[in-house]
Amino acid sequence: MVTGFGKNMKNVLLALYRDPDIEVIEAANGVPYGRDINTPWESYGTYPSDPKTLKVIEKEPAKKRAAQYGFYTIDKIVEKVKPDVFLGIEDIWAFREYEKKPWWNKTKKIIWTTLDSLPILQQAIDTEPKCDQMLVWASFAEEAMKKLGHETVETVHGAVDYSHFKPLENRDDLRNLHGLSDNFVIGFVFKNQLRKSVPNILEGFKKFKSKNPEVKAKLLLHTDWGEKQHGWDIPRYLKEKDLEDGSVLSTYVCHKCDDYFIQPYSGEDKNCSSCGSEKSVKTKNSGKGVGEKELNEIYNMMDVYCHPFTSGGQELPIQEAKAAGLITLVTDYSCGTDSAYEHQGGLPLAWNEYREPSTQFIKATTCPDSICERLQQVHEMDEESKSKLIDAGMKYVQENFSVENTVEKLKNFIKSVELRTSEEEKKEKEAKETKVSIQDFLEDVPLKDRIAVVLPRSAGDVLMANSLIENLSGLYPDKKIFFVTQPEFYDLINDNPFVHKVIPYSSSFEDLYVLEGRGSHEGLFDMAFLPHCMTQKTYSYNHNGKDKTQFRLK
Repeated sequence: MVTGFGKNMKNVLLALYRDPDIEVIEAANGVPYGRDINTPWESYGTYPSDPKTLKVIEKEPAKKRAAQYGFYTIDKIVEKVKPDVFLGIEDIWAFREYEKKPWWNKTKKIIWTTLDSLPILQQAIDTEPKCDQMLVWASFAEEAMKKLGHETVETVHGAVDYSHFKPLENRDDLRNLHGLSDNFVIGFVFKNQLRKSVPNILEGFKKFKSKNPEVKAKLLLHTDWGEKQHGWDIPRYLKEKDLEDGSVLSTYVCHKCDDYFIQPYSGEDKNCSSCGSEKSVKTKNSGKGVGEKELNEIYNMMDVYCHPFTSGGQELPIQEAKAAGLITLVTDYSCGTDSAYEHQGGLPLAWNEYREPSTQFIKATTCPDSICERLQQVHEMDEESKSKLIDAGMKYVQENFSVENTVEKLKNFIKSVELRTSEEEKKEKEAKETKVSIQDFLEDVPLKDRIAVVLPRSAGDVLMANSLIENLSGLYPDKKIFFVTQPEFYDLINDNPFVHKVIPYSSSFEDLYVLEGRGSHEGLFDMAFLPHCMTQKTYSYNHNGKDKTQFRLK
């Protein structure tokens, strides 16, 4: 699938597969379970294939949608492959009710998801604490989550393969080949869906043409013009806006020979002038587009790239356009804030807020006047200013959106989750072992007769405390003193006749309420002294009013 998610997955999976430290196993959404998948790594389709499940989900749209994201098969796949880390790369609703799955709390989990609108979807807020690490594609989403108290959320941008996208020396030849040599070409590469603001860019383009009648302006919409059920009816809008003069162009692709043609839209299923095939030429769509080399050629035929939208998770064409040497005009909202400013090689497009009726999300309607003004700005810009913006954009995207950068970040998070979870498991095991060993140490002395002195380290501190134990024993002659320290310091305290027993230190000895008790919890000692952490942050100085002082107040 030549979509943003599809490109990112291809780039990330290939890089991880080539990494000697990682074994990749893919759970591929949209592919039936059990079907052979031709990938270099081990792959499993996630869409149900058994007739009973299919019969159930076909009757209920919600279940069918969940099935498309692998809800009914992921348990079998996880049980079969037993991954060290589950890396979920999908829209957040793909993971609905995953926390109830049998493997969820037994597996390390990283969710890398797109959040494109404010307020943040409640499911993302609920999911974040239930996974080991949540990653988002855009910094605006990270900032919004952190404002809500989710401090560990981090941004990892989608991966762009820049080996394909760059300025070409034969740019003028390409423009001449497609009849664009003396035109000012504005480009927009997108999937034809309603959140891409087609009416706005057409209106802004019309205003620019009206203000500059001497300029041979062309607008290239590299999209699926035939998609009218779930996208924009672009031919209808051209007629409404009186733009049927050939100034708005489309990209046609032959499904037989793969040649592409840039020309005004004239319907689908055209005959191919290159190979002679009949009805094989259609405008590009999600199932059949141009290759990366050809897409880079299309970017190189543009003078400026314009991407107005209501919201977006990242919008990879913006970064591809920058890498190909274009100034980008981007709506200053959602992921657009990662691409719209001059240090990013872009110029921001102004917008007005509206609310999406079904979700109440804040959405942006890009101002046509702003589109017109920014096009005018680029058209009138001197070559030095253009070069400065283009260079800034190319540097910015290569530093922040490259495959190498993205995969390195992912690897670091995978290692971090593994290390963090291993430490947690270690502490849990230690706590269990410590709980048993403490009882072993304490069982010969009643609770009311026990005193603990906790000093985990160092040698100097333990020696100093050792010299004070006799004094402490004199204050409490009827009690037994237990000294808590790390095993490597046992030899410094073992021979003290005033120490009843030495106990191995663990982090559980930092909590005075655990040691001395509180409420219905009776504690482990009558009193416990923690000389290494006498602060207000670590409560360690009250001792339920039982401690004595050697100073008499007069």
